[in-house]
Amino acid sequence: MRVIFNYNRNYSTDQPSAIALGTFDGIHLGHRQLIYELQQKKKKYDYQTIVYTFMEHPLSVLAPDREPPRIMLLKEKIREFSKLDIDVLILNSFDQNFLRQTPREFLDNLYDKIPIKTFVVGFNFRFGHKGAGNIAYLEKEAQEKGLELISVPPVMSDGEVVSSTLIRGKIQEGKVREAAKLLTAPYSISGKVIKGFGRGKDLGFPTANLAYSPYKVLPACGVYLTKSLIKGEYVWGLTSVGTNPTFSNGQIQIETYLLDYNENIYGQYM
Repeated sequence: MRVIFNYNRNYSTDQPSAIALGTFDGIHLGHRQLIYELQQKKKKYDYQTIVYTFMEHPLSVLAPDREPPRIMLLKEKIREFSKLDIDVLILNSFDQNFLRQTPREFLDNLYDKIPIKTFVVGFNFRFGHKGAGNIAYLEKEAQEKGLELISVPPVMSDGEVVSSTLIRGKIQEGKVREAAKLLTAPYSISGKVIKGFGRGKDLGFPTANLAYSPYKVLPACGVYLTKSLIKGEYVWGLTSVGTNPTFSNGQIQIETYLLDYNENIYGQYM
């Protein structure tokens, strides 16, 4: 998979392409249906498959006070897409210049770089300045240009539409098994192991303290059974998320007691 940052400067192709457009936070069951449609076009027509998404969440520019925490950080999103038989992943900047583009300008910019044959989008996809572009706009565009538009209907689970918002809420409620079902993989959080206050060690059960990204969605406070990937090996453990009522410094702490594991892992990523 080729990863392109800011394609306006760095990318053009002459290969007929099927392109999926969206935010793709979490790459959940609904997103994977879009990926499936791309893969079908590749099998049938040998189209190049492209996913077009953003380095930032759109709300970070549209409404910063409502910007949600991420299910997947950028590096996690890239890693997951690399497993899905995608030819090109375009990561564009969602900035003020992009925000001002009309739907017409956005599409013409794409056509200038990519010979698009098929658009694949979700049922509620919107684009362009103030969300002026929608499915009806794309349907008219596809008809006029002789292109194919695939609008993927909502994917349902237990009577609910699968969405990043739904999954984010389940994680924040501590319903990580339900979130994993919708993500098709366990929810995970990674970071560098840092020195904590040494309180666990003093109490007889040393823990690995994780320095996590402030942009990452966190599960509800509690204790979770976890598997940690350390130096290529999975280790079972118990992970506490929350502020310590006895030794609180006001911040959410993520600490893992690794079962039958005694190596020094300070400075390691897990």
